[in-house]
Amino acid sequence: MAETFWRGKKSVRSRQKTSAQLLRKRKFYVRALVFFTVFMLLAFNLASWLFLNRMNSYLEQELEKRLKAIANLSAQKIETDYMDAIYSPDERSLGGLLLRPFLSRLIYDFDLESAFIINSQNQVLIDAQSRFPDEQQLTYLDQDSTILEAAWSGMLAASPIHIVEGNKFKSVYAPLHNEYFEVSAVLVLEANADFFQLLDLFRQGLILGGLVSLGLIIVFSFFISWMITLLIRTHDQMQQSEKLAAMGQMAASMAHEIRNPLGIIKGTADVLKEKYAPKDKSDELFDFIFAEVQRLNHLVNNFLSFAREPKLNITPQNLSVLVERVIHAAQRDSQENSASISFSSEKELPLVAVDENALQQVLFNLILNAQQAISDENGEILIKIEKKQTRKGNFARISVQDNGEGITGDLEKVFEPFFTTKSSGSGLGLAISKQLIEKHGGWMEVISERGKGTTFFIYLPLK
Repeated sequence: MAETFWRGKKSVRSRQKTSAQLLRKRKFYVRALVFFTVFMLLAFNLASWLFLNRMNSYLEQELEKRLKAIANLSAQKIETDYMDAIYSPDERSLGGLLLRPFLSRLIYDFDLESAFIINSQNQVLIDAQSRFPDEQQLTYLDQDSTILEAAWSGMLAASPIHIVEGNKFKSVYAPLHNEYFEVSAVLVLEANADFFQLLDLFRQGLILGGLVSLGLIIVFSFFISWMITLLIRTHDQMQQSEKLAAMGQMAASMAHEIRNPLGIIKGTADVLKEKYAPKDKSDELFDFIFAEVQRLNHLVNNFLSFAREPKLNITPQNLSVLVERVIHAAQRDSQENSASISFSSEKELPLVAVDENALQQVLFNLILNAQQAISDENGEILIKIEKKQTRKGNFARISVQDNGEGITGDLEKVFEPFFTTKSSGSGLGLAISKQLIEKHGGWMEVISERGKGTTFFIYLPLK
């Protein structure tokens, strides 16, 4: 029987170890997926941003090359055929009549915004579209003063993209030389660059997309965290189900293999006691047999209670009355224990839907544990009922506090089956208590400090 029991426990531990390894792998894969997703989103946004900037620079360079080529050829043509018209811009002059159409044809053929010629004071000499009166000074050219200086020094120069009244354009300045090869005027060609606004829209969309991606990453992270929590909870439930399944098999085997011999031992002890025990005094040997038989029966009952799915009879109960009844029973059953039990409760506490017998079992087990934890004559057990509001709603909280030695070891394991800090006991009392409270929709907590005592909390939902 013992070999079967330990073989069963070893099998459960092996399955738990395998499940824990599988859970760790799943956590790693999930975290790797989150990291990869975040990395890909950031990489995509960064690559798109760099691509747009590169595209913007490339298109501007291509536009500048095109304008410079047009300006260079046009300047050569003007220097050859129309140079006299620059200083005789009267429309009656043959040169002026020919130069304006030439500039207009440049605008039409090459889809330019404007074409005109200026002098050193930025005054218009000839304008193809007659937008500017002759000799009008163009002040907006002052922003390209450095580039104009290069043009007046004989170099073909281009300005960066400008924005004027919401319109984008790019200018090229081509020097015009007189017969002495001196720069006497500058040809200005302006091309529309509004198509760069499309890149700006893409850039704004990228920023918006980045913000949306960031929001999605945050939501996705919360979702993954929730999924990991759900996975851990499901894993714990699976482990608990495996424990219950293994314990159910062991409990059924123990109930069959132990109870029958125990019944025989008890019956035989009763016969022997009646036949051989002295009539005038009690023989502790027979009492010891009877007590051990009861202890083993209690152990088997605990196994069966924990392994089986508890069936509760939920009815509205007055917690104060129920707790007082349990305290009286505990004091009556343990008269040798000197620990005092005090009880307090909030007034006007509503009725709580519980199984009376199940809650009595839990409270009686906590009081018994508190009595066993107290070793001196000044032992005190405080039981309190109060209403608590939590994130899950309103709950009735029952606390059982003692001033005993406290719990040694990991507090997170006190509710696990077979965990006990006492020299005797099955380690199933708190596990059964936790199971019963959770079936009510509540939970249990514990705090303990070595040498100062322990407090157990029971949370029951108020509906």
